[in-house]
Amino acid sequence: MIKKIFGLFSLFFSFVASADRQPLIDSFVLCNPNFFNTVYSNKDELKRFTNIQIFDGNLAYIPVTNRFDTGKNFMYFSLPIKYKNLTIKGYYDSAMDLGKIGKYYFWGFIIDNDINQIKNTLNYLNWKNMEDNQLYIANPKIRSLNDDNQVWHTNTGTVVGVKTIPAPNTIEKLLLLEKNGSMTLLMCSIQGAVTSELLRRERPDIQ
Repeated sequence: MIKKIFGLFSLFFSFVASADRQPLIDSFVLCNPNFFNTVYSNKDELKRFTNIQIFDGNLAYIPVTNRFDTGKNFMYFSLPIKYKNLTIKGYYDSAMDLGKIGKYYFWGFIIDNDINQIKNTLNYLNWKNMEDNQLYIANPKIRSLNDDNQVWHTNTGTVVGVKTIPAPNTIEKLLLLEKNGSMTLLMCSIQGAVTSELLRRERPDIQ
C-alpha cells in the first residue's frame, strides 16, 4: 500500500516538474491556437490525469461530453494538476449560438483557488476589474469581418460574455477570470460574428 501511494505521489510530482518546464497555463493565457500544440506536446503527462484527443497529427485537446449542454460542458481531472501555487482540477468548454446576437465560445480551466489568488499568481497579465471578486478580464482583442483571419487589434472597449453584445460584424477575444457558481474559471472567449473560417483557425479542436 505504501509503495502504491509513493508511486502516485511520484507521478504527480513528475507532472509538476514537466509543467514547470513547458507550462500549459503560460501557453493558454495567450488565447491563441498554439495552445493546442502545447496540449499535444504535453499529451503523455496529461493522459495520466484526463482523456486527450489527438487530431491533425500534432494537435490535441481535452474533450468534454457536450459543449452545448451546461451540465456536460466540463470535466474534472482524475488528480489535480499543480501550476505554481494553483490547483487546476478540471477543464471547461462551452459554446452558444445566439443567432443574430452572435456565437460564443468559452474554453479553459477550473481552478481550486480563490479568484484573487489566481489573479495575483498570474500578475504578469494586465487584469481589468469588471466586478470585485467575481470577474476580471485581460488581453481584450477585436477584429472586423473584413480583417484577415490572423489580424486582431487591441480592444479599448469592454465586452464580456453575453452581458453586452459585440458590435455588428465584429468578433472579440479575451481572457476571463470568473467566479461562476461553484466554479472558478480561467477561460478564453471568442464571441460575436464568428465565421467558420475564423473558428477553424482559433479553435481547431472544433471540427
